[in-house]
Amino acid sequence: MRLVSILFPGQEPQNISTLSYFINKHSIIKNTFDESSEYIGCNLRKLIQKSSDTMINKSKYSKLIMLTLSISIYRLWKNNNKRDLLILAGHSLGEYSALVCSESLKFQDAIKLVILRDKFMKKCMGKKKGAMHAIIGLSELDIQKILNNIKNSENVSIACINTKYQIVISGEESIVFKISNICKKSGAKKIFRLSITPPSHCTLMKKASKKLSEVLNTIPFKKPIFPVINNVDAQCETSELNIKNALSRQLFCPVKWMDCIIYLSKKTSIFFEAGLNNTLINLNKFIIKTPSTSLNIKTNIIP
Repeated sequence: MRLVSILFPGQEPQNISTLSYFINKHSIIKNTFDESSEYIGCNLRKLIQKSSDTMINKSKYSKLIMLTLSISIYRLWKNNNKRDLLILAGHSLGEYSALVCSESLKFQDAIKLVILRDKFMKKCMGKKKGAMHAIIGLSELDIQKILNNIKNSENVSIACINTKYQIVISGEESIVFKISNICKKSGAKKIFRLSITPPSHCTLMKKASKKLSEVLNTIPFKKPIFPVINNVDAQCETSELNIKNALSRQLFCPVKWMDCIIYLSKKTSIFFEAGLNNTLINLNKFIIKTPSTSLNIKTNIIP
């Protein structure tokens, strides 16, 4: 029997009106945000109500809002769908949501890890400016060849392999822009800057990874009740040690998202995305033919 795959997005911009409507409509969503607020020490619902789109997406709580939102959407769906044949995956930060929903990681511990992860990454950058650019139209091999021929390219890494021709690079701002310009001259169809700081999944984050690893060793993890595929190896891990190791390496290793989806498609009958922006199911269109849809208010899946 084939499984249902639930995908959890990473950091992405949120629309305040949509988010507020979603929270107010469903008690499970509201309660999850209240639970998160208690752990964080900040009333996220009030923060959302008083903020604009720009303010909330630049807020220090933006990653925690994304974590809370994806977990709350999953909880609402699971409350209405008593399915046990699930397999989960999260893109970058979304891997923490997947681990919470698989009951491997406690919600409050995920919040602690996300806060410290961000702190370590910012400290790792110091006064350096970072950037992440999505390159559309060139392959991983094309971009790696460009990196190999650029001076100081060790400060820029391939951060995400989202599809065959959507690759994200990450690292020191000036070199990221330089490489992006070369990519454009080499045939890239489109290049856009991601509003993600600090730059993730690059070699600049190795010190942050070491710090995160130390904290991970103090946090208890259980064997997931549903398989969770990790970003860096595109495979499922069940041991506490291997799960922690993968989360630590995620900071400086690329997100192999295309490989994750191909792996999942061999076991999956349908993909659901636990988010509001359809980011991951839109990527699926370029990778596999398996049916994919969102668990959001624009669909009939969640009433």
